[in-house]
Amino acid sequence: MKISTCTLLMLSGVGLCAIFYFSGALDLVASNKLEEKENKPISSNSRPGINNWGVSPFVLGGPVKSDTQVTDKNIPNVIYGRNGRAVDFGGLTASDFISKWSSLARAGNQEAAYHVYQAESVCANNDDAIAKFENAADREQFLREREDLQKICKGVTPAQVRERLYFLSMAARGGNVKAQIDFYMEGPYGKSIDLIANRDDPIVQQWKEGAVSNLVAAAQQGEPFAMALLAQVYLAGELLPRDTKMSLTYTVADAIVRNVNISEDQLRRRFGPQMSAADFETALQAGKYMANECCKK
Repeated sequence: MKISTCTLLMLSGVGLCAIFYFSGALDLVASNKLEEKENKPISSNSRPGINNWGVSPFVLGGPVKSDTQVTDKNIPNVIYGRNGRAVDFGGLTASDFISKWSSLARAGNQEAAYHVYQAESVCANNDDAIAKFENAADREQFLREREDLQKICKGVTPAQVRERLYFLSMAARGGNVKAQIDFYMEGPYGKSIDLIANRDDPIVQQWKEGAVSNLVAAAQQGEPFAMALLAQVYLAGELLPRDTKMSLTYTVADAIVRNVNISEDQLRRRFGPQMSAADFETALQAGKYMANECCKK
């Protein structure tokens, strides 16, 4: 038994739908290829580098092993986290899985911190109001899967759910690329909020700085999805002042790293009218240099 990604996303209330928006918005970056892979589920046997977004390598490593297994056969080994990745509890409940990794995480181990974050994030927002469904069958499936999640999450306290952002931040600071991207996707309060309306909130301001620095760190490690997100961040102008040159730079770097062919004509049609010819050429070369520096050595 596996719990679907869509159910986790509906339960979470997190703005992960932004992933699909960002992927769709990058019409210059192999949009047809992304659409072909977008709905493919993640499995524990997926090969590294492929996920249900078809964008970046997010699948976790080998299953977590434990000497203590739960006896309830209805608790699956693998479920899907709020970020859409496979999470292997090795047959443990979320509470037991958190206990297994908590000591190492609190001692500063970034991989253990990410494990704890994953487990605690699975249990976030599982009691939210039920959204409207177009048909009864979908609603019943959702309710069954939410009941499974509540069973997995039995014993996980609200305090543990809230502290997931602390462990996520720890893993991101430790250089975990997945955590660096998830920090951005979680939002300032672990949910999607109006960044413009809340721009004066100190928590939002601090999160913006951390989100951008984490995406930049992930991009510097050669993560193309981080580059694609930064291209949209600079284009949208919500986290940072709008900067079309930087958006072009990251678009070019992302395409090169993923071996996607984008012609200069395509780029000029999209970005050229918004900048001078000299600025266009500077941003184009900067994107090529970035890709070569991070990923082509």
